[in-house]
Amino acid sequence: MIDMTDPLATLAQAPADLPPDSSWLVIGFGLGVLALAIFAIEIFIPTAGMLGILCGAVVIASIISFFYHSTSAGVFAIVTYIVASPFILVYGVKLWSGSPIGRRLILGGTETVATRGLDEEEVADELAKHREADREAADALLGMIAIAVTPLRPVGVIRLGGRRMDALAESGIIDQDTEVEIVEIIDNQIKVRPKDPAAR
Repeated sequence: MIDMTDPLATLAQAPADLPPDSSWLVIGFGLGVLALAIFAIEIFIPTAGMLGILCGAVVIASIISFFYHSTSAGVFAIVTYIVASPFILVYGVKLWSGSPIGRRLILGGTETVATRGLDEEEVADELAKHREADREAADALLGMIAIAVTPLRPVGVIRLGGRRMDALAESGIIDQDTEVEIVEIIDNQIKVRPKDPAAR
């Protein structure tokens, strides 16, 4: 018979197959929610991966807590994190790309004095104007004559006026000091051919 007056004796004679401590389950779920919150903060306030590392550490602590509850809970937590992680990452990238920081980074840091303070539609219009101006400037170079500062094999440097630019030979190799004609510009890549086709 168990002596109820002695708590230590009571614990010593308690059955060994007591149900697992549910507090570890609560801690595991709590750490999982904390990991999601840290991930969300990392999306909107980039910290060069510092919060990402912290998020990973919290996930590991969560898994350990589930294992303290029971082995099956730990295995279930690992499987859940593995399955859920890709979906959370995709959703996070979507949220990030729609955020002001994400848009600024995706657009290559295009927020300028001209676009600051404008709403999203006005910024898009402003950027379209800049792209159009860039296209017109590129079109203006077509047909102009430059000098090959270096041999183009097929890439080299040309000089147009006082400005040096990288260029790509349309075909073959173009010798240094050859006059070249700008024939095409695609994605800021200038393509040239010798002004005199015999000059190679």
